[in-house]
Amino acid sequence: MSSFFAPAQSKTDKGPSLKAQADTLMAREDYAGALVLYDKIIQTTKFKSPEDYAVFYNRAYCHYGLTHYADALKDVNQYLEKVPDEQARLLRLYINQELGDTAAQLEDLDTFLAANPASTQLLRWRASVLMQADRYAAAKKDIRQLLVYEPGPEVKSYLGLCYFYEDDLDSALVIFDDVIASDPLFIQTYLYAGSLCLDEDQYDAALFYIEKGLKQEPTNRTLIFYKGIALVEKKNTAEGCRWLTKAFEAGEDDAAAYLKQYCYGDD
Repeated sequence: MSSFFAPAQSKTDKGPSLKAQADTLMAREDYAGALVLYDKIIQTTKFKSPEDYAVFYNRAYCHYGLTHYADALKDVNQYLEKVPDEQARLLRLYINQELGDTAAQLEDLDTFLAANPASTQLLRWRASVLMQADRYAAAKKDIRQLLVYEPGPEVKSYLGLCYFYEDDLDSALVIFDDVIASDPLFIQTYLYAGSLCLDEDQYDAALFYIEKGLKQEPTNRTLIFYKGIALVEKKNTAEGCRWLTKAFEAGEDDAAAYLKQYCYGDD
């Protein structure tokens, strides 16, 4: 667990207490032990002021550390209802990430970005969640804004992926071509372009990008694997099997299924 999530401190907490013991256990990452004490504190606290609710944040943190994500979400929401705390909101983001709730993540990311609109970390995070939610137009908007602050082949490649997921392979390949022209050493672009062309049964186009990538990194086992796939799909079985064998010998386990199907039969 990150040290960023420090125990929430109640202003009314004074001297050695059950809470101090619980906080110590939490700091030592003994989340199960801390949870027992936080449960006792919650059972005996009257919750007269917002500061008293800090124990719900701490218990949420323990639940998160124990992968009890639904319980963690319940506690952190109860805390945030009384205390609009950024640290707790960030914890909720991570909880909802584990729960796969993209709508809830976007709600908190929107709040953070309203206060920090130029944060590249937050823009990147929101763009990735938007892509997970199939909201590619909104993701492209964030990616273009991110490119203003952080231009580079990785971010621009995400733009190409968005176009592909919108069923616009041609526009995606235009983006990838631009990335390759400006950053030919960035191997991920060849992997993206080759893979997407394979997905669309565009084997000649796939080989075009795969060959370019192999010129930059001849031992890249994924590109070797992709070349084998493209060749066998084009009925160049002998050469394709040679490349699939190279990929498998290099540690690409997924090549085994293709070798069985195209090269060795089912026996």
